[in-house]
Order: sequence, then structure tokens, then C-alpha cells
Amino acid sequence: MGDPYYGWLQAGLHLSGPQGGTSFPDVRGHTFARSGNVYTSQAQSRFASDGSTYFSGAAGDRLSTAASVDFILGRSLSVSFSLRPLAWPAAGTQCRLILVGWNSDASGFVIALAEDGRIGAYVPVGGRNALFSSAVATVGAWTDWEVSVFAGVATIFRNGVQTGFHAALDMPDATTTGRPIKIGGDNSGYPSVDSSYQGYMADLRYMPMAGRNCGNPAGDMTCAAPAAPFPEVLDLYPRKGRSAAPAVAVAGPLYKAVAYSRRRIAQDVENGGAGRIDGTTKNVGSPNYPVSRRVRLHRKRDGVLARETWSDAAGDYHFEHVRHDIEYVVTSHDHTGLYNAVIADAVTPVLMS
Repeated sequence: MGDPYYGWLQAGLHLSGPQGGTSFPDVRGHTFARSGNVYTSQAQSRFASDGSTYFSGAAGDRLSTAASVDFILGRSLSVSFSLRPLAWPAAGTQCRLILVGWNSDASGFVIALAEDGRIGAYVPVGGRNALFSSAVATVGAWTDWEVSVFAGVATIFRNGVQTGFHAALDMPDATTTGRPIKIGGDNSGYPSVDSSYQGYMADLRYMPMAGRNCGNPAGDMTCAAPAAPFPEVLDLYPRKGRSAAPAVAVAGPLYKAVAYSRRRIAQDVENGGAGRIDGTTKNVGSPNYPVSRRVRLHRKRDGVLARETWSDAAGDYHFEHVRHDIEYVVTSHDHTGLYNAVIADAVTPVLMS
């Protein structure tokens, strides 16, 4: 099933790959380059032995990308990631795991690992308040984190359980200038915040302007921890059916000597009926764009395949003359292998006119 929040994603790095890999692809197309001794490693995997990205903890270890307007922040955001630290920062220091913008920048934002293993979030400029978790990252074990801010209401989750809450977290000032992103450490020149991350990181998602807070701006106590890498989604867009040719052809005049030109359909005694389902297949992007993909129609009650087709170049697909009195499940498969299959559940046909 596709991720309903994928459309808000502005940077998505699985941070997985082969042993010694030095490529860190972003599903949104931004280029993240390494500094120092950063590489993908098969020594530790958060999900299904796919590896993760290793940071040695040496000064200058980080990933970074150029400034982009895609990274501009506002009063809402959601950032999630998995960590397996090998050590916490030295006493009196912290590691800026993720820095959006620049040090002492009122339009930037930091997610930090403190010297005692807590995760925090704040604007990197003096006088702003901050939120730090009550639980800690675990040395030598994976923990999953999400920092979610909805209209200034901030929550931090560790392994799906709320571990920090702030009713009015100071957020970045408005700007129209693009922000860069650094991952794993800062190079601000201030030793107290320049500690480099030592350990492994996986599955980083950055969604500015789209704070989830698990659907509750007052802060939930739980938020489902990830069971697999975040999905890259091919979306289905079912839409209301439109008028089509009647299922029963109208007889022509008796005096015509040729067959009536309207095409008749073969009778489908199991799945046939007066229903119609229309929709569109699109790849999620900025903006979304239509693609031609294989689409299958299954009966919801028992999963039996009722119809199969391909959407056209405009992404449009149609299932006609299907039973109108039952619900269906529509699935779309990406033959290119770039995206996971997606599903639209409980689809009800409309009556053909």
C-alpha cells in the first residue's frame, strides 16, 4: 500500500546499499554528497538486510546537499529516521544529526543528539526554546525516531511511543531563500555543537510544511513504528464514472441489411453487470504526472481477479460492464521496478448510463 504522506516528502534517503557504497540517492532527486569517512555498510541493517549508512565519528563526517527551496521550513514538519549509535557525543557537546539551513540561523532547524543520548529539536539561534526527548537513543541498537511539528505543536516519538511534547515550539522564521541540509554533523566552528555522529543511520524522511503528529495536533501517546523502509509510491486516483455506451445494444431499423455497427460485448455471467470504474495512474512528484501502468480489479470479498487492463498514456483506465452491487480492490503495478505496487480499497462502481 502506498504512503499517504509521500506527496509531502521533499527528501527521502533509504541510506542503504552495498558494502562500501558512496552513493546516497534521494528519491526526490537531490544530490547528497559525503564528507569524511561516510559509506553504506552491510554490517548493520535496520530492514531486511539492506544495509545502512555508517558514520565513523571523525571530524567532518557528514552528508550534505545544496540549498533548495524544497527544504524551506514553516510551522509544521515531520522528520523521521532510524539510528544505531556506537557512542554518544562527548560530555559538554552535542551532534547536530540534521541541520536545515545554517548555524545561528533563525530560518533553520536542528535535530540533535545530546551527550546523554536524548534527541532534540530547535532553531539554531539564541533565545529560541527547544524540545528534547525524555527517552534516549540506545548505543549498539536500532531506535526509530520521528520529530513531528503541527502548527507549532511538537512531539518526539521513539519506537512509536511519545517521548517529548511541546505545546508551542519556536519554529523557523519565514523565508523564500533555499536552505541546505547537513546530516551527521555541523561545521559551525562551535565545539559544543560540532560533534560528529558515530554509528549507523537508515531511512531518513524529511517533510517540511507537513507535520503529522500522528493525526492529532494535541499529541498522541503512540505513533506506529516503521515495519519496513518507507514506500516509494505510485498513486491510484479513482474518480467518478462517466457516461458510456449502454450494456445492451439498441436494435437497428428492421429494413437495414447490414449488422448494426455498435459493438456488442460477450456476456460475463460471474463478474458482468452495469457498473463502471474509472481512474488514473500517476507517479507522485512535484507535480504528479500520469504514467501507463498495469491495473487489476479484484473482488473485495474473496480477492478473485475480475478484470485487468493497462492505463493509457494519459494515465486513464476504465473497467466497464462489471457488477455494480459489490465492492472491488484496484491495484496498480509498476513494471519498471522503481515503485511498489499500490492499492485502492473498497471501490464501488457507478452505474453506466
